[in-house]
Amino acid sequence: MEFSILTTLEFNFFVPSALRFLERYRKLSNTASDDQIFFFAQYLCEISLLDAFLLKHRPSEIAAAAFILSTKAIKKINAWNSEMEKWTGLNEKEHLKDAIEDLKQFACEVNPKFLSTLRYKF
Repeated sequence: MEFSILTTLEFNFFVPSALRFLERYRKLSNTASDDQIFFFAQYLCEISLLDAFLLKHRPSEIAAAAFILSTKAIKKINAWNSEMEKWTGLNEKEHLKDAIEDLKQFACEVNPKFLSTLRYKF
């Protein structure tokens, strides 16, 4: 059955990654021109791939959590406003609370030896 489905779809399918959601959130926000926020959020998204525990969150939630943590850390503001909630359907206190806490905890505890290649990138 799996072969039949894949053949019918011509193997043309994919799941959007957290990076694609992050790019969209950047365009929707009022911090679109701030590369530092985007790169830090991208870094958080990429290190989230190192922990299977974070797989319980959808890529859209990981991207939103990374975006929120990044803006709070760099600009000391909360860029996840009612406009962002309207366009994404994600409320920070209802939908993203666990993802934010899990990503924040992992980012604080990540082993630096895993990050050597990421340092060069960012």
